[in-house]
Amino acid sequence: MLLAGWRIRPPAAPVPFAVGETLDYDARIGLMAAGSASITVVRMDAVRGRPVYVFTLRGAGGPPGLRSSYAMTSWTGIEPFVSRRFDRSVTVAGRTDEHHYEIVPDSLRYRETGDPANARDWVAPATPLDELAFLYYLRTLPLSPGDARVLRGYFRNGYNPVMLNVTGRESVTLGDGRAVPCLALRLTAAGTTSRVWLTEDARRLPVQLDLPLTVGRVRLTLRRP
Repeated sequence: MLLAGWRIRPPAAPVPFAVGETLDYDARIGLMAAGSASITVVRMDAVRGRPVYVFTLRGAGGPPGLRSSYAMTSWTGIEPFVSRRFDRSVTVAGRTDEHHYEIVPDSLRYRETGDPANARDWVAPATPLDELAFLYYLRTLPLSPGDARVLRGYFRNGYNPVMLNVTGRESVTLGDGRAVPCLALRLTAAGTTSRVWLTEDARRLPVQLDLPLTVGRVRLTLRRP
């Protein structure tokens, strides 16, 4: 079923994650081992007086000469579930690209900080989410095979809409050899496609991620639930 123009709504409590949850992944680029990554619900905090979750993603790996590391931190509101601050840092072969964003949902604005060339406010959607918050948001959705939604909540409006398709059920083999049944999701935005496999249990764990890189793609597979 296609829900055109479907706007992101705050997830209803309780959510299927909690402070302290850490998910550890092995990374591969094609058939080659490419390091590891972890995604964590670090703590509760506050941004401009509003309570938030602090989510982090950390990863590193790659062949000699092309070693890379990446880090994201998302400060995401609890009620409503919207991004309020987002940092991203990617280092490839010794060169680092960093971005820091202040997101103000109440004013429908965001600003990239620390970059004089972009020192201006940009329009954000009503319920903005960065890419890490988006992953946690997906875990809260009541999804079924065949579902298709047009989401308009990515905080940088130029990348909306995000097309979400639940392509079916697939079995994913974890790093510990266990096979788990999952819902397979495909997300497309601005000509790029990402894939996410979520368990069908109450935790909705993202057991596998297939993500675009500057060159090629990386696949993250959960080591163990």
